[in-house]
Amino acid sequence: MDIKEYISSGIIEAYVMGLATEEEVSILMCIRKHNTEVEQAIVEAQKTLEDFATVHAIPPPSDLKAAIWNTLSEQSIPTGTGVSDTHDSTPTILPATTSAAPIRSLATRNIAIAASILLALSLGANAFLHYKNEAGQEVLARTMAEQQSTQLTLETLKEKWSMLQNPAIKTVTLAGVAQHPDLKAHVFWNTQTTDVYLSLENLPAAPEGMQYQLWAIVDGKPVDAGVFPLDQTDRINNMRQIPKAQAFAVTLETKGGNPTPNLAQLYVMGNI
Repeated sequence: MDIKEYISSGIIEAYVMGLATEEEVSILMCIRKHNTEVEQAIVEAQKTLEDFATVHAIPPPSDLKAAIWNTLSEQSIPTGTGVSDTHDSTPTILPATTSAAPIRSLATRNIAIAASILLALSLGANAFLHYKNEAGQEVLARTMAEQQSTQLTLETLKEKWSMLQNPAIKTVTLAGVAQHPDLKAHVFWNTQTTDVYLSLENLPAAPEGMQYQLWAIVDGKPVDAGVFPLDQTDRINNMRQIPKAQAFAVTLETKGGNPTPNLAQLYVMGNI
């Protein structure tokens, strides 16, 4: 078994996303025990999924609590029971039946406390609704933008998954060169139709006036495979058709691309 082909087959991504069959999981668990490359690939895939969830998490507004308490502090909450403080100086002889007065007084106090609590809750709810009304448009706009970004990411993942399942497509991982060791890109090369697709993965946005260009290494010579669109860096893009190649590489060139690569600006490269 070719471990690199097994890793690039998409089975690890399927396992992490819970899409693998029991048989595929069983085989994968057996292989990971005896192969550090597979184990590392699983860890990286899990971390990628966790990072994705973290980036798209929507935290509650940090100043919501302060807004509620500020509103509460501006309102007066009744603390008495409504009983007059005026006292008659004339002594009053209470009949024997007034022994129930303490009970009525306790009940009145409890009702007053309950009313105060309900008022506080009502004020808090009003403050919350007021805050939501003011911040609603901003939150809605931010949420819609995040949903659109999430949708684009999911569409890209589905597109990659479809390519990984196509036996005619070879997946070529382009690793960062010495100057850019943490960078990575993927080329999906259809050996039947000669179509080539490029995913820049974690390459940074191209500087002003510059553009990433893909090269196919054919018989030791670079062949222009097209420039990557400046406005679609988070998508998989269709590049120029390449009938045959031994490797692929990405360089940073002037906007519009160049006929020959600037090797001083070589970012990633991978053999087939």
